[in-house]
Amino acid sequence: MSSDVYEITANAKINLFLRVTGRLPNGYHKLYTVMQEIDIHDDLTIEITSGSPEIEMVCPGRDDIRPEKNLCFKAADRFYSKLKKKYQAEDRMLDIPHTKITLIKNIPSESGMGGGSSDAAAVLMTLQEHFASPFTEEELAGIAVNVGADVPFFLYGGTCLCEMVGEVITPLASMSGMPLVIVKPKGGVSTPECFKMIDSGPLSSFDGGAYSEFISELDGKIRSGEDVLSFLSDKEDLLVNDLQSPGIKFVPQIEDIIGELKSNGASYAAMTGSGSAVFGLFADEDSASGCAERIREENSDLLVIVSKTI
Repeated sequence: MSSDVYEITANAKINLFLRVTGRLPNGYHKLYTVMQEIDIHDDLTIEITSGSPEIEMVCPGRDDIRPEKNLCFKAADRFYSKLKKKYQAEDRMLDIPHTKITLIKNIPSESGMGGGSSDAAAVLMTLQEHFASPFTEEELAGIAVNVGADVPFFLYGGTCLCEMVGEVITPLASMSGMPLVIVKPKGGVSTPECFKMIDSGPLSSFDGGAYSEFISELDGKIRSGEDVLSFLSDKEDLLVNDLQSPGIKFVPQIEDIIGELKSNGASYAAMTGSGSAVFGLFADEDSASGCAERIREENSDLLVIVSKTI
């Protein structure tokens, strides 16, 4: 029995800011956000064999994860469904292989760090490679957004402006190498409940022109090697996460963590995605490590991770 084994990592992300700019007729929310890949990652092993056409999902030590509900499973299932239709349209036969996905989780769950979406993107890219790129970039992105809103970003990684549901991606110059501290309280935040809370009131004002200018400036400063952190600190009025206020209502500790990060040297701190993880950006690794150590000493119930952008 032939077998191909792929060992890959799936990195987490933070949202530098996240604006909810409207709602589409299908009920999905229109987003405008800069996502940034960071070096915290899950580990996946994908084994593709010529056995029975089955997707097998294994997540050691995580009995709380139902295989058929996992985004890795969903990504593989959607990929094979689209590939089967493509082969049928071309009057070709497809023998769907046995696909075993083993997932080791390191990215915290219910954190807003995109762990499940990153895992799903890793599966899609692996299958795309295994089958010699049967889909165009646009087609693969179409499968990705059907799996989850953050999945298309992880097909690119790095630093990207993401719009609409998340499928309109504009890669920016890489903001890599910036130290940060991630702090995750025990409580999680429900993404659907966060959006429900936003829908219950008027949307915050959104100045598209100001953000377009900001993105252009940010991209230029990264490319020219200027002090990006100082620039971001000056633009804090634009670095808004519209899901942060609802997130704080579900987990009030989020607000305290933001304050702690800032009082311990973070140039900027905010909740990422729908939370409940909070990140702080630092000028250097020593400052980040010192902050993390102080927060750990004072708050034993918090998960504190020193990371960097990649």
